[in-house]
Amino acid sequence: MENTNWVGVDTHRDTLACYSGNSFKEFKTTLSGFQKALKWAGNANWAIEGAYCFGKPFANFLIKNNCKVYEINPYITKSWRSALSANGNKNDYGDAKVISIFSKNLKLQEISLKTVELKEKISARDLLITERTKLINSIKMLYYTRGEKLEINCLRTKKAVSYLKRNKDSIIRNYAEIIETLNKSITEFEKEIEELLPEKVLKLTKICGIEKLTAAKIYTETKGRLTTKAAFANYCAVAPIESSSGRTTKHCTNKRGNRALNRIFFQIALCQARYDEKGKAYYEKKLKEGKSPRHARKCLARQLCNIVFKELKNI
Repeated sequence: MENTNWVGVDTHRDTLACYSGNSFKEFKTTLSGFQKALKWAGNANWAIEGAYCFGKPFANFLIKNNCKVYEINPYITKSWRSALSANGNKNDYGDAKVISIFSKNLKLQEISLKTVELKEKISARDLLITERTKLINSIKMLYYTRGEKLEINCLRTKKAVSYLKRNKDSIIRNYAEIIETLNKSITEFEKEIEELLPEKVLKLTKICGIEKLTAAKIYTETKGRLTTKAAFANYCAVAPIESSSGRTTKHCTNKRGNRALNRIFFQIALCQARYDEKGKAYYEKKLKEGKSPRHARKCLARQLCNIVFKELKNI
C-alpha cells in the first residue's frame, strides 16, 4: 500500500480530474475515458471524491478491473488544500493533488461492488416510492374534484388496491394496477437490500428506531465519510451552527450537510422520544431545562448521532 502510487480523483458529471505523482490530467466520463485513465495511472490505488455520486461509474469500472478504490470525504478536501497551500483558490488541480498526497496517510474505507449495488437498490426503491406517492395523490385528487367519497385512506395496502381495481373508472383501475406492480417491486428491492447488508451493520438495528432499511441508508450515506464525532454530526446536519454578533452568542439550525441523514436522525429522535426509555428520559430532561419540544428533539438527535458514529467506527 505504501509503495503503491496513489491517484487522487476529483469527479464531475463530464470530467475526471486525476493527479498522480507530479502529473495532472483530465479524462471524459465515458468508457473510453475510463480506459485511458486506467492506462495512464498504471498500478495504483484510487482515492475518489464523490465515489458514490458522479464518480460511481468510474469506481465501478475500476473495481471490475481489480483496482483498489477508496472514498474521500468531500468535506476534508478543503482542509487538506489549506494545509498544503498548493493553490490559493479552489480548482480541480488543487483538489486532485491534495487527495493524492494525503490519501496514503489515512485509513480509508475501501469501496466494494456490493456497497455500490446496495446504494443503487436503495435509490431505485426511493424512486418507486416517489412514483407510488404521486399516483396515490392523483387518485385522491380525482375523488376530491368529482365530489366522491374515498372509503379507504391508506391506498398502499392490498385491500385498497383491490378496492380501486373494482372501480368503474378506467383511470383509477389502471392507476391501481400500476400501484400493485410498484408494491411488488418495492418489496423485492427491500428483500435484496436486507440480503446485501453486511452483518456488522445489523448492530445498528439494536438502537431503537433503526430498522434494517434505515441501517442500510445510514451505512451507504456515511461509507468513507467518518472523521470525528463533531465532523460527522456536521455532515449529518444535526450540529447547530454558531450565529453570533457582538456580545450576543446564539446558534441556528444547520441547513447544510447530508439532508437524507438529517431526516433519518430526526425520525429516530421522534421514535425514541416516544418509545425508548433512555431517549424519552433525555427528551423530558431537556424539556424541564426550558427547551421547546423541537429543540429537545434536536438535542436528542445530536446524542443519537454520537451513538451511531461509535457503532460505525467498529464496522
